[in-house]
Amino acid sequence: MRELLGGHRRRIVAGLALVVAVAVVITIVLSTESPSTTTAASSSSSGAGVATVERQNLIETDTESGTLSYANPQTVYNRLSGTITWLPSIGQVIAPGQPLYKVGGEPVILMNGTTPAYRDLTPSDTDGQDIEQLNRNLVALDFNPEGIVVDDTWQPATTAGVELLQESLGEPMTGTLSLGQIVFLPGDQLITTLDATLGSTGGGGGSGAGSGASGAVDPSGGGSSEFVSLQKTTPKRSGRSRRSRRSKKAQTLAALIALLGAETAELKATERGSGTTSGGGHSAAGKGSPASKSSPAAGAAAGSSASAGGSAASSSGGGGSSGGSSGGSATPILQTTSTQLVVTVDLPASSQSEAVVGEHVTVELPAGNTVNGRISQVSPVAQSSSNSGTSSGSGAGGGSGNGSSGSSATIPVTITLSGHHTGAGLDQAAVSVNFVEAVANNVLSVPVTALLATAGGGYAVQEAAAPHSLIPVTTGLFAAGDVQISGPGIYPGLRVTDSQG
Repeated sequence: MRELLGGHRRRIVAGLALVVAVAVVITIVLSTESPSTTTAASSSSSGAGVATVERQNLIETDTESGTLSYANPQTVYNRLSGTITWLPSIGQVIAPGQPLYKVGGEPVILMNGTTPAYRDLTPSDTDGQDIEQLNRNLVALDFNPEGIVVDDTWQPATTAGVELLQESLGEPMTGTLSLGQIVFLPGDQLITTLDATLGSTGGGGGSGAGSGASGAVDPSGGGSSEFVSLQKTTPKRSGRSRRSRRSKKAQTLAALIALLGAETAELKATERGSGTTSGGGHSAAGKGSPASKSSPAAGAAAGSSASAGGSAASSSGGGGSSGGSSGGSATPILQTTSTQLVVTVDLPASSQSEAVVGEHVTVELPAGNTVNGRISQVSPVAQSSSNSGTSSGSGAGGGSGNGSSGSSATIPVTITLSGHHTGAGLDQAAVSVNFVEAVANNVLSVPVTALLATAGGGYAVQEAAAPHSLIPVTTGLFAAGDVQISGPGIYPGLRVTDSQG
């Protein structure tokens, strides 16, 4: 009997232990699940579908298409006679103090400046901007052994600086620079085009110098004028040289006499009211005839005009070479730009108020990155452009026929980018420019998707917390997906519902 009672007690105790164990397990499970459930509920009430009222600056922009290019395109002219022995590569950047190219092994040095070189630079020169640029470059490039004062006067220290420059180049230390040995351009230069080839002849023999000389052809087959013959460096026998000069002077005199006769005939025809000219389009050249008598250089300009107008001077071999420069031998050798990228935008005239010099814009580059820019130039003159939908007027529809119906006015705007963004593929690339239309600083705002339309055409926001009250608001500036709001009950940090949150 005792054994039966003992077994019964053991079974009861075991059952009670099992119940206690189950209760403990349930308690543990409930305790571990409660925080997760609470967190999920909290997340559901404060995550998706909720926005916060924030204080910020809103900027409304107008996006327009633009084109990238490099600023300040320049054409470099070679004035040295000889064979081109070195040229830079397209895309290469040349800094002041470095060679732009070489003629006969002699480097032509780039120097920083905006006034082109126009004369030999020697101690006997009168004061000038070119001398000031030379002094400044010698100091900047550390060719300054005797302390140059940066002004427009040639100093003994300038001579010493030039000699040091020449020594560094392995050239004779003459202390002077011939026209063509240096080129003044502003800052670093990016090589964009080569107009010459290695082994070609620079200076007076180049094709560029004679490209416009058709109005000054010498029938004898020699130079186009006495002025050009002075640039020749090949020695000749003195007797032949004197005869050649006399012959050319006679030809020049004959040309001037012919030109004067043509002008006289033209004046007589004008006085008679005939409205015709004796030279067959000679009037363009006739306007330059007084200058052509005063100097060979002016005669060169008159000769080039005569070639265009078909004047009597061209038929007689008079006039000068169309080169017209003091060297008479400048030929284009290469083209450069600065390394500064700019954007050009043809802004619709109706949006002209957005373009103010000095204002900041943002530019989206082809790579997808956005950089800052500043409006550096706004054209004062609107340009007329026509879209592709204009009609030619050749059909039977009775159109105007001049294609003006699709025209619109635009304002060219130039934008300078902040920093340097050189790289292949950027030049002439299409970009997007964001112009500032309106700004609201330090205002309260919410995402536009948090606004609710109310009866009567107004707006409200709804509190995210219970009881989810509607709060009427007054809207202001809309910009970049946000909207300015104000009204009683609106404050920074207020949580509201957002249909797109």
